[in-house]
This record gives sequence, C-alpha cells and structure tokens, in this order.
Amino acid sequence: MDYDFLRNFYEFSEETSIHIGNLVGYERGAEAVPIYLDVNTLATEHLAVLAMTGAGKSYTVGRIIERLVGLLNGTVVVFDTHGEYGRAFAQGQLQTNPSIASTDDARDREVLPRIIANLNTLQTRGGGIIVLSPQADKFDNKYAGQNRHLALQLDNFELDDLAEILPGLPEAQQRVLDVAIRQWRNECDAPRDIQVLIELLTTRLDELRQMEGLSESEQKALGSRSAGIAALRLRRVINESQSFYTAAAGNPTDLRAILGRRGEAVGRLVIVDLQGLSDDSRQIIVGLISSEILRLASANAEPTRPAFLVFEEGHNFAPAGGTSISRNIIKRIAAEGRKFGVGFAIISQRPSKLDADVTSQCNTIVAMRIKNPDDQRFISKSSDMFSQSDIDELPSLSTGEALICGRSIPAPLLVKVGTKALRHGGESPRILDEWAPGSING
Repeated sequence: MDYDFLRNFYEFSEETSIHIGNLVGYERGAEAVPIYLDVNTLATEHLAVLAMTGAGKSYTVGRIIERLVGLLNGTVVVFDTHGEYGRAFAQGQLQTNPSIASTDDARDREVLPRIIANLNTLQTRGGGIIVLSPQADKFDNKYAGQNRHLALQLDNFELDDLAEILPGLPEAQQRVLDVAIRQWRNECDAPRDIQVLIELLTTRLDELRQMEGLSESEQKALGSRSAGIAALRLRRVINESQSFYTAAAGNPTDLRAILGRRGEAVGRLVIVDLQGLSDDSRQIIVGLISSEILRLASANAEPTRPAFLVFEEGHNFAPAGGTSISRNIIKRIAAEGRKFGVGFAIISQRPSKLDADVTSQCNTIVAMRIKNPDDQRFISKSSDMFSQSDIDELPSLSTGEALICGRSIPAPLLVKVGTKALRHGGESPRILDEWAPGSING
C-alpha cells in the first residue's frame, strides 16, 4: 500500500481543518493516515453524530469542539444535558485528559499540549471555557464559583417565543400574558425583574383590568380564570428552570458579550450546564438561548461572532413527533443559520426519533456503532451518503470508530477517533471498582 498516496489524498490544511483521527487499519506509527474535516463546511452546513450509548459520540464531539476553539479560535456553545462537557472545567480550572501521556499518535503528542496552552491563554483574555448554569448551589460547588448564573431576560423575547415555552397556551391566556407584558415593559426599565411580571398576574391583576386601550377580548380574558392559570404556568417555568433574571440574580445574561462581537479575536467554549433539570426546563433554556443567538448573529448592528451550537440528546430537543418547545428554533437554524454564520451539531443515540427536517440539513454525518434496525433504516433514508454496505457495517464498529460521510470530507471513511486534550465526563464508571467485591472477605 502506498502510504504517501493515502496521506496526500486525505490531507487537508491544518489552518482550515481539524484532525479528527486516523484511517482505520492505518492508525499507528509511521504508517498512520490522518483524516481531516474541513471546518468551513462542518461548522456552517451542520453535523449529525449518531450512535448507540457507549459508542463514543460525545467524546468524538469533544475532540471536535476543543479543536475548533483551542486551535482555530472559534465560538462554540454546548447544551450539556448531563454535565459531561462541564467536567473539563471542574473546580473552575481546565481539567486535562490523563490519557494524553499514553497516546501513540505523533500528531496528538504535539497538538494536545498546544490546545491546552491556547485555551489557558484565551482564558486570560476573557474567552476559553465559559460555563453558564442555573441559579443553584450545586453548580457553584461544581465549578468553585467560576460559573456564571443564567439570568435570561424574558422581555428580550417575542410573544411567539413565549408561546413556545408555554406550549398549548389557550388564546385567552395568551391575551392575559400579552397585556401583563405590555404593562411590565411600560412601568419597568430594562433589565426587568420577572417577579414583577408574576405580581401583575396575581396580586396586581386589578391594575391590568383598569388599563386603557384594552380590547373587548382582552377585558373578557382578564375577567376570567385565565390570568391565574397563566400566572401558575409561568411561575412553574421560572421556578423549575432557575434561569431567569430577577433583581436578586445579579447581572442579566448578556449573550452578545458571552459570544463575542464579530471582529473580536478571542475564542470561547460556552458550556450551558443543564444537568438535573426537567426536560421542559432544558427545552425552554435551549429554545430561548438558541433563538437569541440566531437573532444576535443576524443583527444589522454589532452582530456576534459566527457560532457553532451543540445539541446533546438531540432527539429530546428536535424530536420527530409529539410536542417540543425547542424543535421549531432548531429547524429554523437548520434552514437559515448558515446565512448568518450559525451552525450546529445534533447528537443522538436514537436517530429514528430525530426530526427528519433537521437531519436532512446536516451535510456531515458521523455514524458510530448502531444496532437498532429502526435507527439504521432512518440513517439510510435520511441521507444518500451511505451505501447499504456502510449501514451493514455499523453494528460491528468498535468504540471510538466512526464512519464519516459528507461535504467536509473527500470520501466516506472509517476513522478511529483520536485522543481528547480535556477530561470528559461521558465515560462509563468502573462498577467493580466502586463495588469493591474483594472487601467481602477483607
């Protein structure tokens, strides 16, 4: 085999591409064939990473995003549903992968320490790793107080966005909420405390009924039980998510500053830690932040840096059926995000449960071990990048092996994903070490 030919055929410029791993069969030593992904295509034309539990999908995404930030100075936002990515910044410091020392890939031995050094440099410049979390002590303890509390400003969002976070809101309740928000905006300067909105819907409801300019339908809605029900639903959302601005929460979340303005040369990996929240709360936070990111990126004045969003457990945020608070904005980003420099990766262990309109917009697909026939059929139907022989190979892939297809790579390739620079929390625990069976007779 002509190794120089293989290397030349698959080689990309390291200034515009990332080294994802090596070609299976040519992974080690002098005969290793490195495989690269073109970043302009990967980051703007969307990525799907599909695999069953334990196949290495989150680890693979971790390798991609730490290189997007630590080597190419990008802006990446990860919606971290299980706190896996946050382990890289536990106790408020970069946590390196202990496997770095044992890697046998010459490129990784040289590049991984550089990624860590670059992230530390970015950290001193206001970038690097930024953790956003709900307003709860457990997150402060996890990150030694180096996290930033989410304090989303509800009044930054349109009524359509609010209808999304309160799905199934009847028309009368929508009218009540619209009236309350109008009064809230009239009497309070920004940033507006969401507790005042709750008061308007509960203890100050009579003030709303006396507002001038109310329509007949608004007056009728305010005279019914709709106001109380709307207040209860909104209060539940606020209490569960612990992520909205109040006067006691400190400064409101400024996503423009967190993402960076276009022209700023400071990369950042923004981790939104959602561990332990309810599914609805996660969807609300993901939906509102994603909507705001797209709005800021498309703004005529002071647009933000191009951003790459990562949706872990994508089948929960953009499901094929049922109700979902975050699905519509993800579909919108899939269709429109490229124009404004907003791309995404959607990651799922159940591809068949993903919205087909979202996956059809993903021009790079990383498929790892998948045994479920429904998931295999979905991949085959949703993309013409895979042959039947490719699909047949998926159940037998080893952990860390990936079949990669799409526009960011010259041909469908089977790749062994390389080592990460930072610690990752997705590894399965060593159960027997925890159970300590030897202590029975000890």
